[in-house]
Amino acid sequence: MLSACCGKPGRDSRPPVVLISVDTLRADHLPAYGYKRLQTPGIDSLRKDSILFENAYAQVPLTLPSHASLLTGLLPFENGVRDNIGFRLAATHPTVAALLKTRGYKTGAAVSSFALRRDRGLAAGFDFYDDEFAPDSRDERPGGQTAGKLEGWIEGTAGHDPAAGPPIFAFLHLYEPHTPYAPPEPFKTRHASNLYDGEIAAADDAVLRFLEFLKRRGLYDPALIVFLSDHGEGLDDHGEDEHGVLLYRETIRVPLLVKLPASKSGTTIRTPVGLIDVLPTIARVAGAAAPEKISGRSLVPDARGPSTARRIYSETLYPRLQLGWSDLASLSDDRYQYIEAPRPELYDLLADPGERNDLAAGKPPAFRSLRVALEALKRPVAAPEKNAPEELERLGSLGYISVHGGNAGTNLPDPKDRLQVLKKYKKLFELFYARRDSEAVALARGMLTQDPRILSVSRIMSTSLDRLGRSGEAKRALQSALDRPDPGGTAEDLEQAYGQLADLFEKGGDRAAAERCLRAAVSRKIAGDPITRRLARILVETGRGQESLALLPPAQALEDPESLKLRGAALAQGGKSKEARAAFLSAVAQNPRDATAMFQLGLLSLRAEDPGGAREWLEKALLLEPRSPDALAALGLAQVALGDENGAFDSWTRAVALDPGQHQALFNRAVLAGRLGRREDARKGLEQFLTLASQDRYPHERQEARRLLKSMKGTNPG
Repeated sequence: MLSACCGKPGRDSRPPVVLISVDTLRADHLPAYGYKRLQTPGIDSLRKDSILFENAYAQVPLTLPSHASLLTGLLPFENGVRDNIGFRLAATHPTVAALLKTRGYKTGAAVSSFALRRDRGLAAGFDFYDDEFAPDSRDERPGGQTAGKLEGWIEGTAGHDPAAGPPIFAFLHLYEPHTPYAPPEPFKTRHASNLYDGEIAAADDAVLRFLEFLKRRGLYDPALIVFLSDHGEGLDDHGEDEHGVLLYRETIRVPLLVKLPASKSGTTIRTPVGLIDVLPTIARVAGAAAPEKISGRSLVPDARGPSTARRIYSETLYPRLQLGWSDLASLSDDRYQYIEAPRPELYDLLADPGERNDLAAGKPPAFRSLRVALEALKRPVAAPEKNAPEELERLGSLGYISVHGGNAGTNLPDPKDRLQVLKKYKKLFELFYARRDSEAVALARGMLTQDPRILSVSRIMSTSLDRLGRSGEAKRALQSALDRPDPGGTAEDLEQAYGQLADLFEKGGDRAAAERCLRAAVSRKIAGDPITRRLARILVETGRGQESLALLPPAQALEDPESLKLRGAALAQGGKSKEARAAFLSAVAQNPRDATAMFQLGLLSLRAEDPGGAREWLEKALLLEPRSPDALAALGLAQVALGDENGAFDSWTRAVALDPGQHQALFNRAVLAGRLGRREDARKGLEQFLTLASQDRYPHERQEARRLLKSMKGTNPG
């Protein structure tokens, strides 16, 4: 496809490689693709030196899975990353960064969105991967800041003479023009009537400055530079305002520019290509061996001649996994796009590039051919991993909402028929994350009137009511949803709802109601580890450790320190010190910085009359948490038993200073003060203890305190 200007195949030229991804950028909103309402001097300057691909397609119209395909050369059902929520790239799939490292490249990346955080697996192979965002950033950052981070890495890596050191691979990800459309000035004013274009202009400004930096560093001319977007944006062309739900060209057709080393091209290629073709292209130009089993093809021809045209695959599982609607898939060739849906569609892209005239009803030959080809692909629906609620909230604040949690059923709704419902969902999430809670409650009530089985909407309404100080209504709203014979949602949805309701009860001081709520989840057989562990904790904290053991697997089957510690505490309550000790030791083995487990081992050593062992464990715990009053109070007991009374006095003094509620330590310190001849300390401590400590909990200590005070000459015991 591309001219072989970059040298003979296999030549070890090792040019600098730069990959620039501008999120959510429609190809047809760039002047390079014929758009007339915007100026993009940065992208235009690169286009003059690049091959432009007229029909490049994303494999998924979502940030994480699209970048996974881009960086691996694999289709989403091959690399396993199918959605932004609940998926991560396995280490078994090498990224382009990992391939270039084998060629001696230094690899660095800076990304602008939480969706590409390093724990999703895309950081594999990078020496430097900057994904840090300011606390108030909505988990994104301006492109100029991100480019600055990458420029700093390049400066430190390339040195004064880039040609003298190892070559670099630099990956820059910009999040403009993703929603919310809020371009900075002067772009906001210039594009007040179209803020999406204003965001593109802001991204272009970051691209322009980054390209100028590369030129100043002598890296531009010799570099292979690939510019693209991960997906487009609906902009209501087919009823979808953003992306992720539908597969029309406005969301999957993306810009793709490729500048070869020491080349000035400016040519255009109209053959359909995919983002999966980027990895093999980079590998070929850089002289790295691409994996054999990838679906992407190099855009640089080999000795056999140009690559033949083929059909480009795209998919979205987001409607199924997060909204409970049908997933979609498509194939696009040099003339047609076929979209597989409950009501399949076919469009003639040459005659109808805006995809307004669906030809599927006539079932022309192209319809049958593309449908058969798509059915031949083995592409199972994948189940996402569980997500922490805070992770879902952070992704939701970026517009990636989850209201269902997955659906493995059949006869699911066609997403194109549910777009008005989707807009309500998005409006609700927008209000919720903006903390416009009164409006969120009103909208949620209306939605639940139409469909009371949307459990996530009940959860949002409950949270908003609680934030408004209407905790009683918040509990009733969620309880009412859960009491329905069919509350809707998956087991994970239900588990999170029960956990939320238990939170509300505990927040209101009603631990018994929280326990009943958690037991209901267990009885429904939908409770996972967080629910059972939480119920076990309530039982342990209320002195029913033996009952909690039935909820926890045997110690040898437990893998998380929290469950091991709960099991240890329950066993200790039952007097099974040896088994308890084994559980806490296992917790420390799994997490050598677990101060809580060390503290419990110290207490067990005290009960076993092993003050030396107790002191060792308690001192280890205090190295990790030096301000733990409980550990200091227990350490004092061990020190007294070992004859270190001055050390014990200091430990109890610190414990009481940190927590005046340490009444036992206060009493012990006062008694020890008297023994050490510190009569005034003893008197004040005993009087303070009598003032603070309850009769019910400390009857014997209070009696002894009075006796000691009475024995002190001139002291009135009160």
